Amino acid sequence: MASSNRLSTGGLLFSSVALATAVALSNTLSVEAFAPSASHFSLTSAASGCRSGDSTSITTATTLYNRSDRRKDKKKKKKRSPAFMEEEEDDAASGSSPQSANSNEPILLGGGDAGFTNEVPDSSKIPVATSTSKAPKKSKLDQELSGERIQEDGVVGESVTSSASVSDMPLEPGMAQPDVTTVVTDPDTGIARIQQGKYVMDKVTGKAVVLSSLGPEYRLAQMFPGVPPETREKYRFDMATVTVPEMIEGLREASTVPLKNSSTGKEWLGIPPHPQISNPSADFVLSNRDFLGHRMKKALGRLKLRAQSQFQKEEASELRALWKHFLLLEDHISAPFRQIILNAEANVGPNFGNLDVKSYCDGDLYERTANYLVLKSMVAHWEKKYNDALALEEIPDDEGMNFMAQLYTGDPKRYLPDPPIIFRLNEVSRIVVMAQKMCAAFVAEADLFDDLPAEVKFVEQALGIQGGTALRQFMLEDFCPANNVDGASLREGLKRLYQQMFNMQIDPYGDLTMTLWNLCVATSVGTEEARDPYEEYIANVRGTKYENNPGFFQTYTFNHDKNSLVRFLDSAKLIEKGTAGSAEDVGRQIQGEAFQLLGFDFGGGGKGPEKEVVVEEKDYQVPEDRAIGRPHMMGWLDLLGEDEELMGGNGDKEEAFEADKWEEVKS
Repeated sequence: MASSNRLSTGGLLFSSVALATAVALSNTLSVEAFAPSASHFSLTSAASGCRSGDSTSITTATTLYNRSDRRKDKKKKKKRSPAFMEEEEDDAASGSSPQSANSNEPILLGGGDAGFTNEVPDSSKIPVATSTSKAPKKSKLDQELSGERIQEDGVVGESVTSSASVSDMPLEPGMAQPDVTTVVTDPDTGIARIQQGKYVMDKVTGKAVVLSSLGPEYRLAQMFPGVPPETREKYRFDMATVTVPEMIEGLREASTVPLKNSSTGKEWLGIPPHPQISNPSADFVLSNRDFLGHRMKKALGRLKLRAQSQFQKEEASELRALWKHFLLLEDHISAPFRQIILNAEANVGPNFGNLDVKSYCDGDLYERTANYLVLKSMVAHWEKKYNDALALEEIPDDEGMNFMAQLYTGDPKRYLPDPPIIFRLNEVSRIVVMAQKMCAAFVAEADLFDDLPAEVKFVEQALGIQGGTALRQFMLEDFCPANNVDGASLREGLKRLYQQMFNMQIDPYGDLTMTLWNLCVATSVGTEEARDPYEEYIANVRGTKYENNPGFFQTYTFNHDKNSLVRFLDSAKLIEKGTAGSAEDVGRQIQGEAFQLLGFDFGGGGKGPEKEVVVEEKDYQVPEDRAIGRPHMMGWLDLLGEDEELMGGNGDKEEAFEADKWEEVKS
């Protein structure tokens, strides 16, 4: 690759030429190039040139990061379209109330108009963030309402903007929070747990994400990255005709670069060793950001498993390497977005209850955009928790007959001995009302909301529209002309926003993310973009055989240890009401199952079991209702052997450990 003025340093940097091109483009947004409006970058940065080095950057012989060099450095110091479809089945993005359980339309959470304000009067005394409690210990609700995390021993509790996590390791008193997230060993249990850091880690550099020092426009471009028009033209494919194999081949070609081992002199073409990337692969992903994302992740994963299940080891290994490289690219591209959202959480969370949103949500455009997304995600998340709490209240007890319905409704963390979450209806309703008020207050402030990127503003207005046809009509006839954007560019901006949000943690951002997906689907009805080439690869819509389903792979059953939980559940008999038999029979069954699982007897004394004679164990006979005709112990999951856990490489362990010496060859 020819050396140029572009430098890939772990954050998405931008060329001065590309930036000048972006600023010079017209105010009208189009599919060909997202051009910024005169006042700020909008959908623009998704396609107008935002990834290369600035005018002060230096040239380099390689666009890859050499980890051995890094170690040395450490030591040194309005277009109309046939979108108006009158058929009822097209109304895919209706903003119908979540309470309409019989409706086939998707639930769009975050609209703030579901009637929650009827639960708590406006005069309810919800403390603002600046208030403090004089009580020795705040209740969980008081902690949430004051923007704090719920404090529980050994568990990271939730806050209004962050989820609770059992796997996260809380900080000990006096312990400083690490800069980046790390894995630590719990001294009490010896189990590895996650300790969240102050900053998002860029997996390419292994360091905290650094936002651009060139100004807020560059940070907005990092938040919604794109490429120059000529690069987009080079890599962009036609979604009306492209197939999944063509997308994968394009990704493979863009990711394959000349490589050289500086120690041995070996040269070859291949995917850079993990965790390194090249500019062409990043350019390809950014040029097709709205078409790739998590659906490409699923497709690559399924095709890799399909190759394994057919014992095609070489193909499975290549797909595994490409899949892992794509996941790395996704993490790298979305890292600045996640850091900016994390910064916004620090603004919004501690100020929960404070309706003077301008005092803490004002700032540059990228900061206000992130603050709005955090507020809107908070509304969608707590509306979902409200719906769950309401559903739990309405499920009849029926002496345990509805236990399963209760079990899978709502957050399962409520079953912990001392739940680190808020889940009761009377408590959740107070939080959701205030969340809605805070978001509404932000939208009402013209200085905060009116100049946000078009796709972000569209989300706020679209959620108040009932029905897909009405939504598309509003988009093309009202919203697009008023915001100087065409329908195709708005749809692309929505999809790029969705891909960025999908890389956030599910709790609390998953509810708004799914709402964005429903809006993407609804606004695409009647256009070429409604075609989904991934469907037959990830949804099993064409059958369950290799011949008729390009994404199919044969699953199989396993042998399980005699004392495993699986065999315990397989052998346990359901004791239904009225059929349990005598108390002696019930006790004998429970004792037998407990002994099988735990290895000891209880409750009744008597002679204990004799020492078990070790015999060769036969293949486990899986119950037919769980086997459902699947083969047993095919073994293809072990096809790649230990290399499955290594660096996504080629099975050559010795060379994998020399990854520090690999570099990209200049053309």
